[in-house]
Amino acid sequence: MKASKLLASVVFFASTYAMAYPTVGDKVEWTGTVVGTDGTTTEVKGSKEVLSQDPTTMKWLVKSWVQMGKWERCETKEKKNLYSSEKWQEIMTNCVARGGVMEEVTVPAGTYNTCKMTKGGDDKGGHHGDGDSMTMWWGDVPFGMVKMTMTDGDSGKVKTMELSTVTLGQQP
Repeated sequence: MKASKLLASVVFFASTYAMAYPTVGDKVEWTGTVVGTDGTTTEVKGSKEVLSQDPTTMKWLVKSWVQMGKWERCETKEKKNLYSSEKWQEIMTNCVARGGVMEEVTVPAGTYNTCKMTKGGDDKGGHHGDGDSMTMWWGDVPFGMVKMTMTDGDSGKVKTMELSTVTLGQQP
C-alpha cells in the first residue's frame, strides 16, 4: 500500500514538474486560415519561442513569427511576464465568473481542457472595430492560446488559428 502511494506521488510530481513553464526552449506553433467574404482562403502560420531568461532582471527573450500568404514577420522582444501554469489555474478557476465556458477542444496538437472566452466589437476594452469579434480558447500550454477565431467586422474576413505543436523546454 505504501509503495503504491509513493509511486503515485512520484508520478504526480514528475508530471507537474514536466509541465512547468515558462522555461527556455518552450515553443508553440499554430496553423490556420483567413477566409475572405469572396471565399478565398489564405494559409496562416505562427510560432512563439522562449529563447532565454535573464535571472537578474527576470525578463524573458521571446521570438515571435507569423506568416500569412506571402507576408511574413519575425521579431524578438524582451517580456517581463509570460503565461504560466499558475496563470492557467487562475483563468480556469474564474472562467465562468468572467463570462467564459469551460470546454474541451481538439486541435492538431491534441485535446485540451480550455476556457473559451468571446469578446465582441461592442466591448470597449479592445482595439477591434465595431462588428469585430474574437473567441479565444485558453489552456494549460506555454503562451496559453490553444485556439483563436477572429471576425473582422469591416472586411468580413474570418481568421482561425489552432495549436499545432507544443515543445517544452528543459527545466534547469
